[in-house]
Amino acid sequence: MISFYRVFFALLCYNFLMDTAILQFFQTIRCDFLTVFFGFFSFLGDGALFVAAVAAVYWFVDKRTGEQLVLTMLSSVSLNSALKTAVGRLRPYAAGDVSLLRVHTFLFSTADLADAASFPSGHAQSSSTFACAVSCRARRTWVWIVSVLFVLLVMCSRLYFGVHYPSDVLAGFALGVICAALWELVYRKAYGARYYILAAIAAVFLLLIPFVPSHSLILAAGATAGCAVFLPLDHEFIHAQIPRSPRKFFRLLVGGILLGGLYALSRLLPADYDLLAYFVLTGAATAGCQALFRLFRI
Repeated sequence: MISFYRVFFALLCYNFLMDTAILQFFQTIRCDFLTVFFGFFSFLGDGALFVAAVAAVYWFVDKRTGEQLVLTMLSSVSLNSALKTAVGRLRPYAAGDVSLLRVHTFLFSTADLADAASFPSGHAQSSSTFACAVSCRARRTWVWIVSVLFVLLVMCSRLYFGVHYPSDVLAGFALGVICAALWELVYRKAYGARYYILAAIAAVFLLLIPFVPSHSLILAAGATAGCAVFLPLDHEFIHAQIPRSPRKFFRLLVGGILLGGLYALSRLLPADYDLLAYFVLTGAATAGCQALFRLFRI
C-alpha cells in the first residue's frame, strides 16, 4: 500500500512538473507569426464551428451521418461542461504557472475566459470528437492523417496561449475519442437503440444540473434533451434523399430564417429560460426544419 501511494505521488509530481515545463516552452517561442498561426487553429477548434459543420452535414450532405455527428457532439459537449464545473481547475495563467497571451480579434479571443474551467480542454475535446467521428464514417487513411494533424494543432494552440495545461488537452483529446468511438459502436451494433441511449444521456445531464451548476451544461443539456425528443420524429426521413444543387441550398435560407428568428426571440428571455430555449432550438433545427423542407419541397 505504501508503494502504491509513493508511485501515485511520484506520478502527480511528474505530471505537474511536465505540465509546467511544456507550457513554459510554448511561452518561449511566442512571436507574431505563431500567434496568428495558432490563433487560426484555436478559432477552428471552437465548438460553435463544429455545430455549424454538423448542421451543414445534416441538412445538405447525409442525414444518417449528420444524425450520428449530432448525437456524438452533444454527448461530448455536455460531458465536457459537467467536468469543467465539477473539477474547477484553475487555468495555468490564473495559477501563476505561465502568462496569458492576450488576443482579442473578431474571430478569436482569450479575453473573458472562466479562470476555473481548465480541465478538460473544450477545444481539444470538441475537435477530437468531431475529427474521430468523421474519420470513422469516412474510413479513409488520408482522413485519419488530416484529422490527427488538425487535432494536434488545436491542442498546441491552447498551450501556446497559456489557457490550458498539457494534461487538460490530453484529457480532452481522450474523452473526445472515447465519445466518438462509443457512438460509432452504437451505430454499428445497436442502431435501433440509439434514441433510447440518447434519452438516457439527456436525463443524466438534466439531473446533474442542480449538482453541477454551469450555464454551459444547461445549454448542452437543453440541446441534448431537444434531440432526444425531436430526432425520433424525424426518423423516417433519416435515409431520405437530399435534393441536388441548387435546390437544396434553399434549405439554408428557410432554415436560417427559422432558427435565426427563434434565437433572436430566445435572447429576449431571461437566462432562466435558456434550458427551454435550447430545447426548442434543437427541435426546430431537426424536426422543425425538416417539416419546412418537405412543405417547400426543398
